[in-house]
Amino acid sequence: MSNAYPPRIAIAAASEGSRLHQALRAASAGLSQQRARTLCDIGAVAIDGVRADSNVRVHAGDVVLCAVADLELTLRLRLPVVHRSGGVLVLRKPPHLAVHAGPRVDDCVADRLARALPGAGLAQRLDRHASGLLLCGEHRDALAALGAAMEQGRIERHYLGIAAGRVDGDERTIDLPLFVSDEPQGDRPKVVVDAARGQRAVTHLQVVARARDATLVRLRLETGRTHQIRAHLRAVGHPLLGDPRYGDAAANAAAHRTHGVDRALLHCERLRLPALGSAPACDVATSLEPDFARLFPQLRARDRAGDAP
Repeated sequence: MSNAYPPRIAIAAASEGSRLHQALRAASAGLSQQRARTLCDIGAVAIDGVRADSNVRVHAGDVVLCAVADLELTLRLRLPVVHRSGGVLVLRKPPHLAVHAGPRVDDCVADRLARALPGAGLAQRLDRHASGLLLCGEHRDALAALGAAMEQGRIERHYLGIAAGRVDGDERTIDLPLFVSDEPQGDRPKVVVDAARGQRAVTHLQVVARARDATLVRLRLETGRTHQIRAHLRAVGHPLLGDPRYGDAAANAAAHRTHGVDRALLHCERLRLPALGSAPACDVATSLEPDFARLFPQLRARDRAGDAP
């Protein structure tokens, strides 16, 4: 599906100091300034692999990426459509936006989908604080195929997280059964390790980088239990930084003071899907959030710029 802008823009010296939406507009035939601003502000545009809003100033040599798969649907949803094919839809969710409706939820992905694409639904969960890729189906058949593929372990979900403290070793597999309790308090763990009552839960962890008091980790889910990553990282003594429910209060407070961390730092960075019906196999990646780059500035390296927003 064609869009009105090039997916990749190398900022030239003549655009030095321009705002991001102005640079996008200048490089795009037929894209209005308002649409360019909207694309930036809903998270569809990245500079050197990190999401950036419309007022960010660009510099010569920056690589700007805006590779949404469907411009009109992106604008209707006010969520970037990163991939769309054969009834399979991959969106990019910002932090703090709920996925499902609830008693204290005024806006959520499910409601936006229902308005823009009646019959569409969610095939994957992301906690409200989490960001990144969210898998959806446009209709019942697509949702059934995605659900079956998920149950069979044919869909790979890769996350980046920032864990409190320095994780020992470069790789590990966390294989601990998890039990969902009825704990109603949002500041207490809802999911706990329980050998007797828990369901099998497996998370594969790889250390990407270490800072003084935090570790950037890549996480691949073998199973998909409620709060699996959050509960597993807490169980091994390195909860997600910023997590009010499973985290370390002192570490969270320090991260908020120093880096402005205001959420649990978890981001779905990549989905790998097999061929499903008329939808071909795909490998979908997305840019990072600025809060990740504040703690690990090396993530802004330009060799990440080949990833899609």
